[in-house]
Amino acid sequence: MEEIFRQYPVYFIMAVAGTALYLAKLILFLISGDGDGDFDASETEVTDMGGATFSLISIQSILAFFMGTGWVGLACLDEFGYSHGKALLIASLFGFLMMLLSSFLTFKIKGLNHSPKLDYQKAVGVKGRAYTNIPEKGNGVGQAEVTFVGKMQVLQAVSEKGLIKSFTPIEVVEVDGSGNLVVKKV
Repeated sequence: MEEIFRQYPVYFIMAVAGTALYLAKLILFLISGDGDGDFDASETEVTDMGGATFSLISIQSILAFFMGTGWVGLACLDEFGYSHGKALLIASLFGFLMMLLSSFLTFKIKGLNHSPKLDYQKAVGVKGRAYTNIPEKGNGVGQAEVTFVGKMQVLQAVSEKGLIKSFTPIEVVEVDGSGNLVVKKV
């Protein structure tokens, strides 16, 4: 190790420091779920349906670039005996591929934390039950339990006419401007 460090200090430092910092950042990201620290690169951002954003330029991807470039540079020079120019080219290309892979994996991990926005209009006509007392429109909100889009949801609801007691069967009539379900007794 000492001999490799003396012969190729730049690649060695890139490899070891890049790997250590990449792993530390990855562990912190997985523990906290926080994607902060990304650079704003709006021309490289793509948003999926769940709200996650793909960003090519981030601290994580830059660390992946240094890690990949360092290790492949060392391998090209020490193991394969390539010239410095050829080693730099191959190492840089590999580092860029690592950068893309890291960005893609981070994008997919972020996507796990987001659920797509529900279209409550699809709940119109669905039957369910009052989860709590549902007051008449204009007198507050209650909650209704309905199953739509393949998932049981407990959503805010108001009654079309009069108070609806808890556990009473209901049907969704419409969705008001506030996103509350307007329901009636069945």
